[in-house]
Amino acid sequence: MCDATGCSCTIADRRIPPFFLDNALRRLIQPPRRFLSRHLGPGDRVADLGCGPGHFTLPMTRIVGGEGRVFAVDFDPRAIDRLRLKVARRGTEHVVEAHVASAAEIDFIESGSLDFVLAEGLLCCMQDHAGAVDQIQRILSPTGKAWLSVMKLDRANDPRGVSAAEWSSILNSMRVHESGEGLFSRWALVSPLD
Repeated sequence: MCDATGCSCTIADRRIPPFFLDNALRRLIQPPRRFLSRHLGPGDRVADLGCGPGHFTLPMTRIVGGEGRVFAVDFDPRAIDRLRLKVARRGTEHVVEAHVASAAEIDFIESGSLDFVLAEGLLCCMQDHAGAVDQIQRILSPTGKAWLSVMKLDRANDPRGVSAAEWSSILNSMRVHESGEGLFSRWALVSPLD
């Protein structure tokens, strides 16, 4: 379990240095606000699972505004520390609740309470895919949606990788609104089954 003092999550989960997750080049290639504005609105309650240092979290905060709530979750304490500094500089501590935790252990988020969950590249950085998917389904409201994406190029024997068969199984456990794949990744916009 992870907490504010440190993380004892599975050592084999993938840590990506915070600089690679939030920098000017990534913001140019993958502009977060343009993507998020299609899925979020003022007052929404949302989660950024595998948030890193805040590439998507900070734009989420601007979109949901002071009446909204953003749960930012990452198992890397360094990334959460950087995110908390950015949030404090922007004065948005009342909107963002940042946690050092595995996406498979987010019991601090109330069941059925979120309008949107972002899990961009999350599953292919952790081993407990089923635990994270179960938690995503648990925290979404009946009308909530989640954006899931995974890398396609993981090694076959890597327990963090999400195979095409596993991806299909994940999508079969949810209602799929849109899905697709590119050269390097698979993605889907999903919601819980009734």
